Amino acid sequence: MELQPETKKWITILVVVVVLTIIVSFITAKLSIGIPQGTQEQSVYNKVINSGTIHSCYVPYIPAMVKDPNSGKLSGIFYDTLNKAAENMGLKIDWSVQSDWGSMIADLNSGKCDIVGSDSWSNSTRGKSAEFGLPLYYSAIDAYVRAGDNRFDANPLIANDSKYTVVYVDGETSQTIVRRQFPNAKTISLPQTADVSLMLLNVVENKADMAFVEPAIANQFLKTHPDSIKPADTSKPVAVYGNVMMIKKGEFAFQTAINNALTELLDSGYVDQIIDQYAKQYPGVYYRVAKPYVISQ
Repeated sequence: MELQPETKKWITILVVVVVLTIIVSFITAKLSIGIPQGTQEQSVYNKVINSGTIHSCYVPYIPAMVKDPNSGKLSGIFYDTLNKAAENMGLKIDWSVQSDWGSMIADLNSGKCDIVGSDSWSNSTRGKSAEFGLPLYYSAIDAYVRAGDNRFDANPLIANDSKYTVVYVDGETSQTIVRRQFPNAKTISLPQTADVSLMLLNVVENKADMAFVEPAIANQFLKTHPDSIKPADTSKPVAVYGNVMMIKKGEFAFQTAINNALTELLDSGYVDQIIDQYAKQYPGVYYRVAKPYVISQ
């Protein structure tokens, strides 16, 4: 018996729907190969927005992230700024995870925290494994030697020689400086958990000839070790780096949200106000972010 035209029409539509369903199912199955059910990772942005909390790792480092040795209370430029950024976003910060220079990126990418909220110096090595927030300010890193040691006054780079010894902390930017600018010097490597001021102590104790820190660290060291060290060259720093927060690699939605909040605080003058508070104790150590505009006259 011959089918009616209307019946043929609906059979054709049904066949098309079935074929399309099979194609879509096949494509979905192909895309899902190698991804076991339930292992799809929630984005950091969605996790933070859903929970209302940013979990932050930190590494104590004055004056950006100061930890009181007695009370454990935190303070500092980055501490205050990230708390304010979170407040403006309607979020709160959990500062429960203390890290160190060598493990902070691993802690970040393993999910121990959503952000490294203390300051890190942005460089190409770290950029392979993490995303950066906007710089809140820049740091000049100087070469420091023993007081009275004038061998390097004209040019600190002469320390790139096997007859001199330089010291660094594993995983910290001082290691990057040594590898790039002083590859021929003898080295002393301090563990990742070492306080950076121990580099200066190695210089004072004549174990090393040179260490690389920013002036804030050197000035703090001089309070307990007066007249013990000096910058090798006061005319220019060995390196300049932006002080940034770090975010898990590939988490661009969260990075954008954080940077928008930081831009607001930079443009409003909030970051400058916080720096002013700490500049009283650490004068002349900040290279501030230039405004991205000019006021018409």
